Amino acid sequence: MRNIGLALIRTGIRTLVLTLTLTRTLAVILAVTLALPLAGFAPGRLYAETAALPDLTTAGPGTVIALPGGDYGVLTLKGGGGAPGNPLVIKAADPANPPRFAGLMLDNTADVVLDGLIFKYHFAAGDPIYIQPFKVNTSKDVTIRNTLFDGDVATGVSAVDDGFPYGIGLSVRWCDGFTLQASEIRSFHRGLGISESDNITLLANDIHALRSDGLNLAQVTNLLIEGNYIHDFLRNLASTDHSDMIQFWTTQTTAPSHDITIRDNVLDSGIGTYTQSIFMRNELVDQKKAGPEMFYRNITITGNVIINAHLHGITVGETDGLLIANNTLIANPASNGPEHNPMVFIPQIRVAHTARNVQILRNVSYKIDPAPPLSGWIIARNYGVQNRSAREPGFYDLVFADPEAGDPRNLASFAYRPDGVLAGAGIGAARLDAVNPAIKAGRGTPP
Repeated sequence: MRNIGLALIRTGIRTLVLTLTLTRTLAVILAVTLALPLAGFAPGRLYAETAALPDLTTAGPGTVIALPGGDYGVLTLKGGGGAPGNPLVIKAADPANPPRFAGLMLDNTADVVLDGLIFKYHFAAGDPIYIQPFKVNTSKDVTIRNTLFDGDVATGVSAVDDGFPYGIGLSVRWCDGFTLQASEIRSFHRGLGISESDNITLLANDIHALRSDGLNLAQVTNLLIEGNYIHDFLRNLASTDHSDMIQFWTTQTTAPSHDITIRDNVLDSGIGTYTQSIFMRNELVDQKKAGPEMFYRNITITGNVIINAHLHGITVGETDGLLIANNTLIANPASNGPEHNPMVFIPQIRVAHTARNVQILRNVSYKIDPAPPLSGWIIARNYGVQNRSAREPGFYDLVFADPEAGDPRNLASFAYRPDGVLAGAGIGAARLDAVNPAIKAGRGTPP
């Protein structure tokens, strides 16, 4: 990973510039000249060009900048920040009336928290579909929480694009320490892209109404994806989009992703169009452009609920060290595609046959490929389910509470029947078990 941000932070004297470009061309520039010892950032000189902002003359580690509601344009923070354990915080003064920004650029910053903000993208003529209005680059220990990234639809572009979500919700690159927590990303072509970064946490976020991908991840290490709700995509099947809720790839990377944990997420196509769910193809290896040095390493996928209508439920390419355990994969007929091939609509677990040190344990899935364990693999205590025939084992209506007529957006529809084989068996995702009080109370839908 490029540690550009860390190298610059150690240079001694820096200038922190916080630019809030207001609507009606009003600009606010807050400039701070700071002495930067290795322990953190000392307070320095700061000025504002408008009295609309609070007094910020002592900004530094531990400073909380509470902004009133309003439209602030583009938020740019280049250099500076807080100190380890004592961040610079930019937050909403009133969570019920958050400040709104039309752009974000955090570059070469450290120990910064953004809390309770709105970042709103407005489509403009000439914007490319890959436009990135909100970016975090070459930074360390950045946290964004309780924040909304709100996209827009295209107009006047093409028959394929018009009326569908556009742009990229949030881009993170060359970072060491980034957390997105309890936030929402919606109405973009792609939700969140992270590349060449280390120590990443994506926790309890709501990601939905996207046209193509939810999470795009390349050359990332020490990554935790936990407790997220990814659901209800707004696809255009006339496009060439290859839609995934969570996608990893190795194309144009120089090192493999490793030490990845994906656990306790809900990936639910709901009443949206089908997507692939967890898709970790290893293009460089399967195209013979690289060997074992580019295998993914130490991948853990556990406790996830996948309700979708594509065979790639959990698909993992060439990997060394893989655990897939206690996941439940369920077909969602409400999201079926136009093809008359029902086998394509049933999520499965699929792993590259050249993967090493693989364990596939206690999952609920229509199919696991390969079914017999290969050399060095352990495949055990998985339970097969199907929605084709009541006369065959694992029929949905005998396993789940209301899989056909129930609302596919409500996990209670897929709770394990108390009189079924999975109740209390410790197989599949625990949050669907009939003994789970939240399921029995009907509180199955993630927030």
